[in-house]
Amino acid sequence: MFDANRTLVNSIENLNDEQKEYLYSALNIHGHACGGMPMGYVAGLAAMKALGMDSRERNMDTIAVVYAGNGHAAGCFVDGVQFSTGCTFGKGIMKKEAKGKWQFMLIQKKTGKAVKARIRNEILDKAFSAPFITEYRARGVNPADIPEEIAGPGFTRLFGLPPEDVVEIEGPFTVDVPGARPCFNRVSCSVCGATVAENYICLEDGKPVCRDCTHYAG
Repeated sequence: MFDANRTLVNSIENLNDEQKEYLYSALNIHGHACGGMPMGYVAGLAAMKALGMDSRERNMDTIAVVYAGNGHAAGCFVDGVQFSTGCTFGKGIMKKEAKGKWQFMLIQKKTGKAVKARIRNEILDKAFSAPFITEYRARGVNPADIPEEIAGPGFTRLFGLPPEDVVEIEGPFTVDVPGARPCFNRVSCSVCGATVAENYICLEDGKPVCRDCTHYAG
């Protein structure tokens, strides 16, 4: 699998070496070649360029708010956004507002400068009329079981197009960014003994209690 993924990614000419490495990682983590994940990857690159970002986020200074939902093909899009922008759920700088859209907003925390990126309708029309969807996914075939000669071209196709033909950018504009400093303090729950970040602890009768053990709703 890894060799095949490397060969597929290396066949793309319009990415630099760093972008190829992250795309290769994205493909390995995502688990299958498809057209959806590259949409997110290309959209992420376009949004970063519109914000004047030279490289993906390595700290916690940029936030991506993705508008994909659940139970439909936009989930693949989100994996692409994560890897191209460096905004991940684990770092707490990717948030999901489930709206069923192939769209996201990228925000710089320090300035509030932001852009919205969305996949153009004509790109989605072509993707959803391609054999990957019509002959395989819509008939219940798992994406990893779709022949490479079908999945591979769908994966690489977008990288041969000008980014502006794939992604529509709105902005830059300014938004309010709620600020919160990271918490490095840990507390043991007095009920179950689990180690919990201090900012997620409740106090009951003066004792620290985690949210699983608290008697308070919410």
